[in-house]
Amino acid sequence: MSIYTNKTALVTGANSGLGFEAAAQLAEAGFGRVIVACRTLDKAEGARALLAKRVGSDPFEALAVDVADIASSEAAVAELISRGQPIDQLLLNAGMVSGEEMQRSVDGLELAFASSVIGHHIMAVGLLDAGLLSEGARVVLAGSEAANADLPAMMDMKLYDFATGTPVTFGDNLHDAMTNFAKGQVPEAFRGTHYYTTTKLFSAWWSAALARRVGERIFVFTVSPGSNMGTNAARNTTGFKRFLFTKIMPMVGTLMGMNMPTALGAKRYVDVLLNQGGPFVSGKTYTSARKKLVGPLHEVTYPHLLDVVRQETAWTVLSELTGTREFAKAQPQSAVA
Repeated sequence: MSIYTNKTALVTGANSGLGFEAAAQLAEAGFGRVIVACRTLDKAEGARALLAKRVGSDPFEALAVDVADIASSEAAVAELISRGQPIDQLLLNAGMVSGEEMQRSVDGLELAFASSVIGHHIMAVGLLDAGLLSEGARVVLAGSEAANADLPAMMDMKLYDFATGTPVTFGDNLHDAMTNFAKGQVPEAFRGTHYYTTTKLFSAWWSAALARRVGERIFVFTVSPGSNMGTNAARNTTGFKRFLFTKIMPMVGTLMGMNMPTALGAKRYVDVLLNQGGPFVSGKTYTSARKKLVGPLHEVTYPHLLDVVRQETAWTVLSELTGTREFAKAQPQSAVA
């Protein structure tokens, strides 16, 4: 019997790529219940069937949630509350890279931002409020090497000005700049890869802010799966970027140290969820080493990811955009588990 037999894990974006692989690995580790959360129930049930065939057993449950949609995310929380089973490992994996034309969610937010952060924030806060994250639960939000702002220039993974310096493009103060960024209020400044990069920085800010609020009750991390060009995250890119991300990188990226198999990217998530290969510090972000896209996980120490003012402002903006409560801010701490 596995030590995880009586444990429950939930994975968003579990119908393909990293989410599918992570759900399989959690089941193979012995989890008695793995909730596969996908944009529609059909997708979730389809993933469930494929995962059961892959693993040779069926600990899987389906959950419908469009994490880019506030109402859908709230409904998913309500459904989980009705099921009543505490969640021990929460992998918030879903996300996308925008194309060259801005797309908006049903709530009017830029779509890559909404799908990566909005629903995940609602789910984490909702489960916390309902007491459905078990004591010592581990939460991993998908990050990216891009947020380090040290990738090759040809990838065009740049941060907007408010991320590292004085806000200008989206407003002249952090709060307004972050809000206007989320709402796509300056469409002429839109660059899909820049939005993705800055969104993934929000993920790092979010995990640090949440960790301060929950103390050592649960453990929260942002984890980059590294460069995994075998996924469909870049399906919305066009032109040279699409060619780069879907053709060149999958073919030659491994030889250049710029790509690794999806299974290894998912294992990064699972290692942190299961506390294997740590120690991992709650509230911290883990990626490859500086200027790398693959390899062992390292704690990120870039100042723009560790900026407490930006972390707290991002949390406030997310609370306002989603209508969730702010929580009473706890004192900064570094829980290791």
